[in-house]
Amino acid sequence: MDILLHDLRYAIRTLRKSPSFTLVAVLTLTLGIGATMAVFSIINGVLLHPLPFAEQERLFFLLERSETGGTRLPSYPNFLDWQHQAATIDLAYTRGRREPMQGRDGVENVLVAYVSPRFLSVLGARPVLGRAFLAEEEQPGHATAAVLTHHFWMQRFGGDSSAVGRTITLGSRSYTIIGVMPREAGYPAWADLWIPIAAIAGTDRALAERDFHADGALIGRLHANVSLTRATAELAGIARRLATAYPKANAKWTLIDAQPISSLILGDVRPRLLMLQGVVVLVLLIACANVAGLSLARAAMRTREIAIRSALGAGRFRVVRQLLTESALVALAGGALGLLGGMAGVRLLRRTAPYVLPRMADVSLDGHVVAFALGVSLLTALLVGLVPALRAAAPDLVNALKEGSFGAGRGYGHQRMRGALVTAEIALALVLVVGAGLLIQSVWRLERVKPGFNPVHLVTFDVTPPSPRYDGAEQAAALYARLADAVRAVPGVAQVALSNFPPGGGGVPSRVEVNGKTPYGEWGNRGAIFRTISRGYFRTADIPFRLGREFTQAELSSAVAVAIVNAAFARLYWRDESPLGQHVTVFKSAQGRADFGQPIHATVVGVANDVQNDGAGEPPRPVIFVPYTANPWTHMALIVRTVGDPAQMIPALRRALLGVEPAIPMAGGNAGFRIMEDDFASGLSTQRFNTSLLSVFALSALLLAAIGIYGLMAYAVAQRTREIGIRMALGARPRDVLRLVLRQALLLAGLGILLGLGGSVAATRLLASQLYGVTPTDPWTLASVAVILGGVALLACWLPARRATRVDPTVALRSE
Repeated sequence: MDILLHDLRYAIRTLRKSPSFTLVAVLTLTLGIGATMAVFSIINGVLLHPLPFAEQERLFFLLERSETGGTRLPSYPNFLDWQHQAATIDLAYTRGRREPMQGRDGVENVLVAYVSPRFLSVLGARPVLGRAFLAEEEQPGHATAAVLTHHFWMQRFGGDSSAVGRTITLGSRSYTIIGVMPREAGYPAWADLWIPIAAIAGTDRALAERDFHADGALIGRLHANVSLTRATAELAGIARRLATAYPKANAKWTLIDAQPISSLILGDVRPRLLMLQGVVVLVLLIACANVAGLSLARAAMRTREIAIRSALGAGRFRVVRQLLTESALVALAGGALGLLGGMAGVRLLRRTAPYVLPRMADVSLDGHVVAFALGVSLLTALLVGLVPALRAAAPDLVNALKEGSFGAGRGYGHQRMRGALVTAEIALALVLVVGAGLLIQSVWRLERVKPGFNPVHLVTFDVTPPSPRYDGAEQAAALYARLADAVRAVPGVAQVALSNFPPGGGGVPSRVEVNGKTPYGEWGNRGAIFRTISRGYFRTADIPFRLGREFTQAELSSAVAVAIVNAAFARLYWRDESPLGQHVTVFKSAQGRADFGQPIHATVVGVANDVQNDGAGEPPRPVIFVPYTANPWTHMALIVRTVGDPAQMIPALRRALLGVEPAIPMAGGNAGFRIMEDDFASGLSTQRFNTSLLSVFALSALLLAAIGIYGLMAYAVAQRTREIGIRMALGARPRDVLRLVLRQALLLAGLGILLGLGGSVAATRLLASQLYGVTPTDPWTLASVAVILGGVALLACWLPARRATRVDPTVALRSE
């Protein structure tokens, strides 16, 4: 312990005598370790912390898969058959619906997950407050209980424990709150609360349709000691029997797709976070290479000191331990500051990326993160200190003690090692900058993808007619018409239309029949996205027509059986034929209506351009449009094109809507209004997030590489002062000296760039799934980054090279 304390005191004194080295080394490691800590904190909270479900490895999200590879959500009747016949897995179903709820600020819409019996038990989550459903509460006629998600409890009740036992009103029905679930145990993620499905089983026609595959989810929990392969094989056997019994709905849907519940909740975040962790490890390696290079230069300058210590009896192990102690102090200081910087970075990410990364509430500084920081710091100390220490601990005593010149002894060996480190820095930096360049190009191209409609000056509001006054289809359609007329009269409104989903939004798939036949193609027998619209929808959204026309007012008033399809629908079902005049059958999909599932036999009167429904860069899906009066939805999107800024129009639009029907769910001020331009831009938030982080790390790597090559050349010039003085005394011109120094630097930079290009070709293939419109080996990106990095290297070595040309031969020789 006495020796250790002596080494620490000596290391502190030595580092204090070299403030420039200490400051640069600590700050460099702070950057590398801080970035590593920030990303590891997110990985720890998002990926490593277990989900709040018991034995989550046995919990799966289940889909039906067709023989052609398509997937779909199981229908409720199919679920019931699976549940009754499966012996290896427990199954549970949830049905999502939007319901109006009376709150303190008025009526607002909430998202209800109507769940089958034992859903919470299959999910493996228990309430943190209150209790789960009792068996009798899940039976028809007794389903009057509700369990809240944690976020809904905090948002609506402020986390008040007295919320349990209170009554809430959804539509015309009242429910008693019996429990609150843990944070992050909200599944499905969109749900605000759970209610037994028995509450709607007798009135929701969609639950009786075997061919309805939307707004639901099916989860399964494997029995103990049962493999997933065995369970899916059993379910596939049931699916084959159902395909035989119900060929119209289930033909060819005979396979099962099972996904771990974690993959459903986390989505594609795992590969993105692992990619970022790999990136920050590269940044840390560059930082280590930089500090190792500085340590080599410092060790070369301490050759005489170490030689004297060795001559006085210090063994090689003793010298190595002393030098490693200095490296450990630097690394621990950088680790401590990096941990603080990582905490600040995590706080920033929690504010800016809650919708890009799931489970951000679980990201915090815990014992695992602190232990990881300590481990990284000690490993960094070993990486940056071991090689310099081993080389410095074996000096040439005769030459080191005999010569008094700068860097006597092993200086040139140190310089070669530093050159190798700088070459590695440049290669790693080039890999990161190429990756950032590819992502920047991809985002730039995605931003220029035309959505198929004009989102500028477009605002939408989702209208949910109050129940039970507008439960009838005719009453709801009349209300929609009055609301559209009222909004049309607002000054500053250019055009108004109605649709069950806004342009670019989602949709409900419906089976279609073309010329009396059910086609089976890329979409299986799901047919197309079903849209009900008003006259003027295409003009309001600025969607061009390819063929035909819009609906006429007479067709809307009399509910004439006409339809408009998009270009994707026409390509899929008619190929080179003209769609105009073709006969198509689509099935009514307005949930909650008595005519749900009834056919609409329509004639195609128009073909509209495709619209991006699944985000920029995704292929358009087939869509069929029918007059909204033919199938009035239980909720409709009011689409408004304004003359000026739509955000400034929202208060006037709100007053106009409430003037027609004060009971429309509209609590929360402007909540519910969506500005389409902002929505379309937010669709690229994930790509922008990835690009921004990678760009920050790439620029950090570029800066570290520039510092590294600058430090190498500054040290080389200082070490070769006597040589340069002799050259200039013998007649060398400044440009000759400049060329000599630059040649050495550019040789290292060129080698690093070549190695980096080879590494980029291999590494950027990992980004292929995140790129759009650009290949991982895009030659323009590779060439541009190589030129940029070469320019940065040239600039970094220019100043030391210029300094070399100003060496005074007389002073240089006299100093020796």
